[in-house]
Amino acid sequence: MPAFDTPEPISAVIEIWAGTVRIRAGDRTDTVVEVRPRDAADDADISAAEQTRVEYAGGRLLVKSPRSRPRPPLGWGGSIEVTLDLPTGSKVDADAAADFRCQGRLGACSLTTASGDIMLDETGKLRLSTADGDISVRRAVGHVDVTTSNGEIDIREIDGTAVLKTSNGNIRLGQISGGLRLRTAYGDITVGRVLESAAAKTAYGSVSIGEVVRGAVVLDSGRGDLEVGVRQGTAAWLDLDSHFGSIDVPLTAAHDGPRQAEETVEVRARTRYGDILVRRS
Repeated sequence: MPAFDTPEPISAVIEIWAGTVRIRAGDRTDTVVEVRPRDAADDADISAAEQTRVEYAGGRLLVKSPRSRPRPPLGWGGSIEVTLDLPTGSKVDADAAADFRCQGRLGACSLTTASGDIMLDETGKLRLSTADGDISVRRAVGHVDVTTSNGEIDIREIDGTAVLKTSNGNIRLGQISGGLRLRTAYGDITVGRVLESAAAKTAYGSVSIGEVVRGAVVLDSGRGDLEVGVRQGTAAWLDLDSHFGSIDVPLTAAHDGPRQAEETVEVRARTRYGDILVRRS
């Protein structure tokens, strides 16, 4: 296993054609890389592991495997497993057809995978893209840009702004401190708490935001229910429309407008087929 002295956070670049990548960030002064064939009895996997380059210089780590060749009727060959143990706060830039499993706190991350799930513990600024796979993040600090063509997005907390998009799948977000945009063609959108403005759109699915505090909130669904919770003490301006469904607003109207000390939120909600509920959180 290659090992390098790295007393400071590093920048890791990963380019592998097929396999699994495991990254563990911790309080350490070295970086250790392990590359293994996914199947120890498969010649193509063994060859891919043996030909994978592991290089380190000037704070930059490169892990690069050879491009796999098709093996009809078995599909693509040369699948490997890569494990990285590196310092907390290290940056990761990856392009692969692989699953990613990351533990510990990383710095800015940019991960692109043609096919595979992505699981992250804690990161800085974040950009994730997968054509086919689910995405899960515990916490990110900074701007977050996440896209998957087919898969679910599940993020617990974002301290920053975010754009989350999937063509087919649900989107779940616990809390976000900054502006937010969400979009899915087929799936539900669920957000726990939004501190600033948010826009959420789905063609087929429901949208639910547990609590909004201030700013502007825009919800749009072709077929699905819409629900928004307005924080106690926040004044709400509402523009709601359901072509085929009910509208329920159990809020107390303020005839003299919002008081000086109150936060205000503007809620616009549109659904063609579905109910709309705006309530206190």
